[in-house]
Amino acid sequence: MKKIAAIVNEYWERSHADLIVTKLCDGYELMWTPLRPHVHVASLHVSDPGPTDVGQDRADARGVRTHSSIERALTRGGEKLAVDGVVLIAERNRRSGRPEQFDERGRPVDRRHESFSEIARVCAANGRGVPVFIDKHLGHNWTQIKDVYDTAREVGIPLMAGSSVPVTVRCPPVQLPAGATVEEIIVLATGGGEPPIFHPLELVQSMIEHRNGHETGVAAVRFLSGKAFWDAWESGQAWSRSLQEAALAAVPHIDGPPRDYYEKERAAGRLSALPELGAPTKPAGREEALLVEYVDGTRLAILLLTGYMLRRSVAMRVRGQDAPLVTWTPTGAKVPDIPMVGAAVPPPGSPKPATWNFDHLAFFIDEFMQTGVSPFPIERTLLTSGIIDAAMTSRHRGGEREMTPHLAIEYHPTR
Repeated sequence: MKKIAAIVNEYWERSHADLIVTKLCDGYELMWTPLRPHVHVASLHVSDPGPTDVGQDRADARGVRTHSSIERALTRGGEKLAVDGVVLIAERNRRSGRPEQFDERGRPVDRRHESFSEIARVCAANGRGVPVFIDKHLGHNWTQIKDVYDTAREVGIPLMAGSSVPVTVRCPPVQLPAGATVEEIIVLATGGGEPPIFHPLELVQSMIEHRNGHETGVAAVRFLSGKAFWDAWESGQAWSRSLQEAALAAVPHIDGPPRDYYEKERAAGRLSALPELGAPTKPAGREEALLVEYVDGTRLAILLLTGYMLRRSVAMRVRGQDAPLVTWTPTGAKVPDIPMVGAAVPPPGSPKPATWNFDHLAFFIDEFMQTGVSPFPIERTLLTSGIIDAAMTSRHRGGEREMTPHLAIEYHPTR
């Protein structure tokens, strides 16, 4: 079995480390089928264990040796590289019991780039690269993002990255016809901060990279908040109203128009003031939007309506088709005070937890560690990472349209 090292920032119950590394130890399900991993988690390093950390307990129970540094985890306490692959999870969450850190744009700061650089240094010193999976994006600014991508190529490190959402089920299980021309996409989502933006980006990108001409990159990005968001919502010019209504109709949400809902919640004192652009805080997730202009003319709008939307949905206009292509994913309903409603993923025999998507991701990581070939292009995550970076800059600059010539990233989807 391939031996892998897990390098994580924190390891609390139901953290990404727990939902990925623990499954790579114990097993996972793929479409209701229990599977045993084909890899052996041989070492673990937790960079910033907090008061709620369970990493040492999980490791002790499974016979996984923990190490005090990334280098020692990769050499397993020796002098030479002693693992066949690395899983890097740089999550930083207040549920760890440690405070989050943000840059001047309100974007979370973590040890993602620092940790990968150390992994690459150990690989280079040993004259060989091993497969590395990076959870979510590649870095919190473009310099870091591009450095991770370039360093992996220079050192010969097979790289896989991204979130669990593109590999979970879609309801209905739609797929964009290969070679189709996509004109516009609307995503309605919920949540505050960076993940509710990154997850829909990865989902959409995994679908539209199969379009005519494949991927040619992004020309401009803009972030809207508060009044600017509602001006765009009511004008109908920034995105298609018909696609917006198709996405709304696909999933459960609060009754009535969304603006009425937010006004009532604010009048009752249950919500803060409208989110402000340019504030040095993380995005609020309420009444916010990310607008993406692709080089080939495709338009994408991700609309964040936290509290109003109860699931994430996608509506896509495809040239030559009368009706929009519409789907939703079973994740994206983490509204604290409102239960998730509506149809769930059909469970043959037994219900599945909300984190079932991590079982699917664990399967693909397992396969990647064995083959060294990523199941999807790393350029997908290079592009989505860059879009997020530009979005946070746009928000910090008061919603300015950010031109992104550096994101003219061309790639073809994998088979």
